[in-house]
Parts: sequence; C-alpha cells; structure tokens
Amino acid sequence: MKILRTGFPLMAVALVLTGCASISVQPGRNETTELAPKKVYVEAFATAQGSFRVDREGDELAAFKTNLQHMMSAGISYDLTKRLIPATEVDGHPLFPRQQAWVIKGEFVRVEQGSRLLRGAVGFGLGATKLVCKVRVYNLADARPGPFLSFTTTGGSNAEPGAITAFATDPLTIIIQVAAGGAGNIAHGITEDTKRTAREITATLSDYMYQHGWIAKDKWVKPKIYSGD
Repeated sequence: MKILRTGFPLMAVALVLTGCASISVQPGRNETTELAPKKVYVEAFATAQGSFRVDREGDELAAFKTNLQHMMSAGISYDLTKRLIPATEVDGHPLFPRQQAWVIKGEFVRVEQGSRLLRGAVGFGLGATKLVCKVRVYNLADARPGPFLSFTTTGGSNAEPGAITAFATDPLTIIIQVAAGGAGNIAHGITEDTKRTAREITATLSDYMYQHGWIAKDKWVKPKIYSGD
C-alpha cells in the first residue's frame, strides 16, 4: 500500500505533464501567386463527408454541425483580421467577381468530442478530443479553377480547465463561443481546438505571404508543422 500511495502522485504529475492541447499543419499544395490579397473571404467548412463522434444525434447533431461551422468561420475571420489581413465571413458559396482577394474553403474531416466527464472531472489528459480539417485557399485574381494553397490541420485537446479558468478571457475564444450561441452548446475541448485551428490557418497564410515578401517579419507567424508523432 505504501508503494501505491507514493506512486500515485508521481503518476498523476506525469499525466498532467503529458496532457496538452495542440493543433499542427500538414502541408499540401503550395503554388506561387503574383499578387498579395487585399482581403480574404471565409466560407463555412463542409460537414457532409466528415466523421463526427459526438454525443448527439438527429436534430441535435445537425445543430452541432451548424454551430461548429459558425465557430470556425468566426474564429478564422477574427484572427486573420486581427493579425494579418481583413477577412469576412460569407454565407453559402457565392460566385465571386474577379478581384484581388482570396477565398478560404474547407471541410471537417474528423470531429471527436471525447469525454467531457473525463476531461472535466478527472483530467490528467483523459477524454481527448480530435479535430481534423482540410483547408483550401483560392485566388480570385487568378483564372485557375483549383486552389493555389492547400493543407490539413490536425490535433486535439487532452486537458479540460477547472472552474477557476471556466470564464474565457481570450478574445478569440469569446468570439468562437458567441458564434456557437454560448460555451455550453459545444464541449470546451472542441472550442479550444477550433481556436487553435483558426490560429494555425492564420499562421499558414502568414507564412505564405512572408515567403513571398508581402509582409514584414514582425507580422510573420510560423505554423506548427505536423511531425507525425
């Protein structure tokens, strides 16, 4: 019994240290474009082909998907506007006129809510979430039909903050929660994953623009590249 009492705190500390939340980027297509954009449009990410492992069915699942779409679009638009370039959410899939702008489209590939009970009540990295998205960027000043930039974001959250950190103070988190109609509609882990995904999308566009000499180094944000671990 003494060994168990001594070992448990050490195991708990180890689990706390390994519990984390992270989103990274898997690069895909990267083609050169001639002009920097003056603005970016953000379309709602598709959900039709995605794998959703959440505790909802029927109308509740449909509402979950709609809320998640709003969260992602709002998060990307806000973060891009704040850190890089003016960005606007758009409804549906409009036919844009030729202009010096980019359009971000994407799809939810995998959404796993994990266990809110394990993350909230137990913690220690249990009940992990998973969020995988495919992202495509189109240049409206270019006649080519396909995207010039594509990548995948992947990762998840292992830890759930306790009551002491339950009130969001990060503006991006607040924007995403408002877009979802309140933090209670979507598990906190998915909210955090959405926020980090939005930031990695901003970082990827920032890196592309910096490599082309369109922004100064102080605006450059290096994306976290997926290592396969």
